[in-house]
Amino acid sequence: MKINLLLFIIIFFSIEAKSQSLVGTYTRQQLKTKDGRLLEKAKTPEVFSYTYSKNKSIQRLTTIQKTTTDNTVIENTGGKIFASRTIRRSSQVINYKDFDSKIYKVLMTNDGIDSNVKTKLPTYTWELLPETKIINGFSCKKATTKNTAFIAKQDITAWYTEEIPIKDGPMFYSGLPGFIIQLEIDDNSILVFQELAFKNENTEIEIPNNSAKELSFEEYQASLKQIN
Repeated sequence: MKINLLLFIIIFFSIEAKSQSLVGTYTRQQLKTKDGRLLEKAKTPEVFSYTYSKNKSIQRLTTIQKTTTDNTVIENTGGKIFASRTIRRSSQVINYKDFDSKIYKVLMTNDGIDSNVKTKLPTYTWELLPETKIINGFSCKKATTKNTAFIAKQDITAWYTEEIPIKDGPMFYSGLPGFIIQLEIDDNSILVFQELAFKNENTEIEIPNNSAKELSFEEYQASLKQIN
């Protein structure tokens, strides 16, 4: 046991000394909507780039999938009903975390309109579970929590690996004793890291901005109500 602990400490400090940045990509796949149906154009996964350096991380949407209209057929007792539904997707998304300052920012562009939200980095009470599995070559452990941030009510399941000694993950999730490789939000969507690698150099991560005025989450919610 002492040998294993010593080996882990040696590996940890070796990574810290030689590899200053962690880079990778992950996908976000919607599995179903609240009514249980998922239109064809909503099935295409979104791809995000990821960079961690100097206790900051940034994620950027790399696939451009703008708002579109999809047609669907609804089976009814009287026959088939043809219906249209708008698939709303952002053309730009940036998630930024500063762990020293406890800051989280999200920038989005929807239908050509920018938004810029800055708030406190959410924290979670994770329940660590004994279940394990291999995900994309990483040995992962299971943890669960409830997400109530940003007026959400969601059951969260995370699979994290202690092989990467960084307490981060996709979107605004973090705080586990390792890196979150896979994240499941209710049974509606799943986020999975496909690639991860250490770089032997520091990557400067600057706080992002766009054309929109920087708002708190409460101010952003109020602005949405005014639009609606």
